[in-house]
Amino acid sequence: MIKKLLILVVGVLICTSYQGYSQDVDVKNVDVNALSDDQIMQIISEMESRGLSENEAINMARLKGMSNSQISLLQKRIQEVKLSGGLDNYQQENSSTGENATNVTELSKKALVDENMVEEKIFGFSFFNNTNLSFEPSVNIPVPDSYVLGTGDEVIIDIWGASQQSYQLEVNTNGQINIPLVGPIYVSGHTMQYAKGVITEKLSSIYSDLRSSTPRTFASIRTGQLKSIKVNVLGEVFAPGTYTLPGTSTLFNVLYLSGGPNKQGSFRDIRLIRNGKVISNLDVYDYLINGNSTINVPLMDNDVVMIPTYKKRVRVDGEFKRNGIFEAKDAETVQDLIIYAGGFTEEAYKSKLKLYRNTGKERAIKEVSVNNASDIELYNGDRLSVGKILNRYENIVSISGAVFSPGDFEYTEGLTLKGLVDKADGVIENAFLNRGLITRLKEDYTPENISFDVGKILSGNESIDLKRNDKVFIASIDNTRESRTVAIWGEVKDMGEFPYADNLTIEDLVLMAGGFKESASESTIEVRRRLSYDEADKNSTQSSELFYFRVSRDLKLDEQASQFVLKPYDAIAVRYMPGWESNGSVTVNGQIMYGGIYNLTSAKERVSDVIKRAGGLRENAYPIGATLIRKVYISDEEQAKRDELMEKDSTLTFSELDFENVSVNLERIIKNPGSKEDIYMRNGDVLRIPTSLQTVKISGEILNPSSTVYEKSFSVKKYINMSGGFSLNAKKGKTYVLMANGASHATKGFLFFRRYPKVTPGAEIVIPKRPERQGMTPQAWIGIGSALASMSLTFITIADRL
Repeated sequence: MIKKLLILVVGVLICTSYQGYSQDVDVKNVDVNALSDDQIMQIISEMESRGLSENEAINMARLKGMSNSQISLLQKRIQEVKLSGGLDNYQQENSSTGENATNVTELSKKALVDENMVEEKIFGFSFFNNTNLSFEPSVNIPVPDSYVLGTGDEVIIDIWGASQQSYQLEVNTNGQINIPLVGPIYVSGHTMQYAKGVITEKLSSIYSDLRSSTPRTFASIRTGQLKSIKVNVLGEVFAPGTYTLPGTSTLFNVLYLSGGPNKQGSFRDIRLIRNGKVISNLDVYDYLINGNSTINVPLMDNDVVMIPTYKKRVRVDGEFKRNGIFEAKDAETVQDLIIYAGGFTEEAYKSKLKLYRNTGKERAIKEVSVNNASDIELYNGDRLSVGKILNRYENIVSISGAVFSPGDFEYTEGLTLKGLVDKADGVIENAFLNRGLITRLKEDYTPENISFDVGKILSGNESIDLKRNDKVFIASIDNTRESRTVAIWGEVKDMGEFPYADNLTIEDLVLMAGGFKESASESTIEVRRRLSYDEADKNSTQSSELFYFRVSRDLKLDEQASQFVLKPYDAIAVRYMPGWESNGSVTVNGQIMYGGIYNLTSAKERVSDVIKRAGGLRENAYPIGATLIRKVYISDEEQAKRDELMEKDSTLTFSELDFENVSVNLERIIKNPGSKEDIYMRNGDVLRIPTSLQTVKISGEILNPSSTVYEKSFSVKKYINMSGGFSLNAKKGKTYVLMANGASHATKGFLFFRRYPKVTPGAEIVIPKRPERQGMTPQAWIGIGSALASMSLTFITIADRL
């Protein structure tokens, strides 16, 4: 992490302005010790906020060559600042003011990129402007023997063996290195391989056995700190200027740093000029298409990279693998363009390409085939387009239905219907052999049906020649008749419809339905049979006949029933046993001695009976507030209505609709068991007995809805006054009291007098809202005015006649 921050900081030192330092500062003369902690923090913060990549920062750090000693010192300062937490404090203090912000954007090549080039997809553009790629010079790897030494390069010589010595020598302005006791050696302009040979030869004058057959002294010669070179980038480039780079830099390195060709620049003719002569013409396509890396020429000091304007640009679209804008050289053809575009997709209609061309005055279109693509030269502004293949088959027939392998098949001249059936592995066992269908397109492309006898086709007695796009259908016997089923309803475990099979009996169908329920009556089983077409009387409305049988619970039928074989569409009804009822259970909870679930012993067990079985009420029970929650069993019609209601109101749920509160007065029930109020309990009932309640709630159209302590002497009006009185929208005459047990009592009125219901502990006084009156619409007022005018006119007419 420290190394990364170091690179970012050096990049900022070179490229930004901060607290007295200008962009033209000589980094070689920067004294890191003279920088304050605030300046260090400012530099780090700015570089992090700009998001420069590590590779970009490395190359920016080499622009003016900071020394290794200063870099080491700077690394130490950064570590001290981070460990002290000063950077976090600095970022918090300066996060909103921005007073010390520096501007690196103006020198960032990424900020100079024309966004339109991205949109237009100029081929080769992303190569130099992709943050995931890096063509920046490598400075931490050994240089090759082909590296050309120059002024500023450092040559390191290590001697070991019989003698021990180490030399760090810099190539001086005269192009020489000076080895003590050996003298100057001229190496500038020579390769590293040449320099190694010359240096070894000179060293042998003082180390005599260095070149012997059995040496005891050895030498290693390598480069150390490399020289910096200056390269000028001119022409149609995003960031033209002079770049200071490591001596190992290549042509791609400087192109990447400068952003590469701009919107008008050429990717096919990038010129490297050395000593006034063009020594290389770089074609980026040769690298991108062919992977030719030999064109990446090493740079030398004072080289000039010139990017001219493009000569030809053409566009491709449609079913190419790589759509976009491409640059073309002289004499390049449509075939070359297809190669640059990556070739065709699998959906391309290769037989007919369309070339759109500017003629100087207007536009023209030319049809091109793959065969003559190499004969058509490209012009500037050409557009090559290829569409999709037709969504149709030139040799297809299909077969579906009762065959083993339905699907599409190849059509060949002379293919017969029998041949297609054989390709589909023949017909299945239940194929309908009397008739099949061929759907064929006529000359006007309207479909027609051709019927055939499947049996005769298979036997060879008939033969039909097929045509392209024919569709054959062979039905199965099941397709030609209604699905045959039988049904059983009533008191069986799994009632419903079942597939029919020959020799199916009543016993079999009961077994298929899981057997009888406990509530089933074996005394009578009814079978309804649908009359066939021949059996039905055309003059009668009767469509079915009924049969009745007896069957035991072990599925034993009497002799008559055992001989009765079901037919398709028969329906069996198993009746409910008279007097049988599953009593079920109820739940009692709250202020009861032994709350829980109680099984009902009979259909006539009352509330008082269950209370007695539960041990009676506790001392603090409030029987007047007891509630009985009962499950509602509804009809299919009512359920459909409720489903519709739930669709309109998403807040409703099935649980809210399937239960209701039954108002009970448990106090009177306990005093008078068996009375009319002592209702019968039903399966699923839940009886809740609350503790003693001491409050009364006032809600609705009241000025201050609240709950207050119950006072026996207080009336409804007293409670309302305690809550601030009625609101303006209150419907006073409809005030009602909702008791704790769910019962409600309305206000009664006579003339101008109102008699409010009695309030008990736990009750809620509810004041409903007065319905809003809708004002008369303008149309209504116009109608009234018209009526009054007509009446006035009538009165005037009558008065005149009088």
